Amino acid sequence: MNVVGYVRLSRDEDKENYASIITQQDIINEFAKSRSWWVERIYIDDNCSGYTFDRPAFMKMKKDLINGKIDVIIAKDLSRLGRHNARTQLFIEEVRELGKRIILPEEGRGYDSDDEDDILGIKTWYNEMYVKDISRKIRSNMNSKQKKGELIMGNFYGYQKTKVNDKFILTVDEEIKPVIKLIFKLYIDGLGYKKICNILDEKGYPTPSEYIKRKHEEKGKVFKNSTTDRWQTHMIQRIIQNDIYIGTLRTKKRHSKLIKGKPDKVPIEEQYVFQDNHEAIISKKDFELAQSINLKRKNTHYRGKAKYIYLFSGFITCGNCGFAVVGKNLKKLPKIQYGYECTTYNKYGLKQCKSHAITEDKLLFFFKEFLKDVTDQYRDYINSIDIKEKKNDINKALVRLQNEFNIANEELKILLNQKIKDIIKESNNEYKKIIEHSYVQLENEKKKRINELSEKISELQRLNINNIENNMESNMQIFSNIINSDKPSRKLLELILEKIIIHDDKSLEFKLLADIDKLTYTNI
Repeated sequence: MNVVGYVRLSRDEDKENYASIITQQDIINEFAKSRSWWVERIYIDDNCSGYTFDRPAFMKMKKDLINGKIDVIIAKDLSRLGRHNARTQLFIEEVRELGKRIILPEEGRGYDSDDEDDILGIKTWYNEMYVKDISRKIRSNMNSKQKKGELIMGNFYGYQKTKVNDKFILTVDEEIKPVIKLIFKLYIDGLGYKKICNILDEKGYPTPSEYIKRKHEEKGKVFKNSTTDRWQTHMIQRIIQNDIYIGTLRTKKRHSKLIKGKPDKVPIEEQYVFQDNHEAIISKKDFELAQSINLKRKNTHYRGKAKYIYLFSGFITCGNCGFAVVGKNLKKLPKIQYGYECTTYNKYGLKQCKSHAITEDKLLFFFKEFLKDVTDQYRDYINSIDIKEKKNDINKALVRLQNEFNIANEELKILLNQKIKDIIKESNNEYKKIIEHSYVQLENEKKKRINELSEKISELQRLNINNIENNMESNMQIFSNIINSDKPSRKLLELILEKIIIHDDKSLEFKLLADIDKLTYTNI
C-alpha cells in the first residue's frame, strides 16, 4: 500500500513557520506508525494559499494519485487540503471515485474518507469563509490606509521608507539621487533608453532590482524576486514616467478582485493621488518636459536624437523593393524641404531600386483626398469589417459566462446533495434544523452568483448590434479632424492608418487598419 503525506503553509516569514511544517510532518508520521504504515513521501507546499488549487506539490500529488502511485493521503486537517469549499469537496469525491483514501487525523475526532461525515460540507464551507473573511479584512484595512496616503508595501528606487511616529514616510536616498537626476538629464538632452542604459552600465550604477536586493540583504532579509545587474530599457521608461520623483505618491495602483487572483492595473482616475507628499528629486518643469518628449518619441518611433518629426515616419514602404521609405531632407537650400525616400535607393541607387521621393506636404494632401473619398462610403466599410468582429466578441463572452454559469449550477447541486445526505442521516430533529440552517448561507451565496451570471448572459443576448453601428458615427468626426487639420497629430494617424505604399510610378496606396472599430473607444 502506497501511503503519502501532504503539508501546506500559507506563509513563511524568516523561517518562523518551518516548525509548523515539521509539526505537520510529525503528525503524519506518528499516525502512519500507529497503523504500522510507512510513509513513502510527503508533498510540501510552502507559502501557498489554500484557496488556490494550482499549488505545485498538490498538483504533483494529484497526478501521482491518478496514475495509481498513491493509495492513502494523510494530511493534518481539511484546511491543509484547501480552503475553497466546492473544490475541496470535489477533490475528496475524486479520491473516493478512484477507490483511494484521505485521512485527516486532527479533523475533529479524525476523518477518513472511507467513513461518512455528516457535516463535511459545513466544515469545508467554514474553511472557505475563514480565508474570505481574512481577505476582506486585509483588503479593507489596506484600502483605508491607501486612502490616507499611508505606505503599505513596495520598494521605491531613489527613496527609502523611514518610520516616524509609527508611520512610514518617504525620504530621498542620497546614494541613488544622482542616478535619477542623470537619467532625466540624459533623456532631456536627447538620448534614447538604450544609450542611457549603456552609460549607466559603464558608470557601474546599480539597477533597481540589484540595489533593492542589496538593501534587503543588509537587513538580513531575503529578496525573492529575480534581479539583473544590467540596465534595461523598460527600467529607464518606468523611471521617466513615474511622478513619484516630483513628490507625488500614488496608491491603489493595482487591485485584485479575487483571492490570490492576478492584480489588475487600476485606471489613473481611480487611484489615490497625493501631490507634494515627499521631497522631490526632479523639478516639475523637467518632469513635464520629459513627458512631452516621451510622447513625441513614442508617436514617431524615435531612434536617437530627432531633428525633425516626420509625420508619416514608419508608415511608408516601397512598392518596388518592399523596404521602408524614410524621412529625409530632400532639399536644403534655398528652402528646406522635408519628405521621404526609399532606403534601398538611398543606399544603392538605381542598381537596386528607383527613386520614390515625395514631399511631406504632397503626401499629406493626397492622404486627405483619400480620406474624403473614403468618408462617402465609410459606413459600408465599417459594416464590412467591424460588425462581424463585434458579434464574435459578444459570442466569446457568452460562451465564457455560460461555462461559469454551468460550473456554479454544478457546485449548487453538490451542495444540495450533501445537505440532503446530512439531514437524512441525522435522527434528532433539533440537529436537523441546525444542519439545515447552516446550509442556508451557502445556498444563498451560490444562488446569488447564479443569478448574477444569468443577468449578464441575458444582457449580452439583448445587446442590439444596431447600437454598435450608431456608436460608430463618432468615427466620422475623426476623419474630419484629420482632413481639416494643417498637420494632424501622429496619434490620429496611428489610430486609422496601417501603411502607405509608394509604387514605381509614384502612385500611392493607403491602407487603413482592419480593427478600425477601436476608434470609437479611444479618447483623442
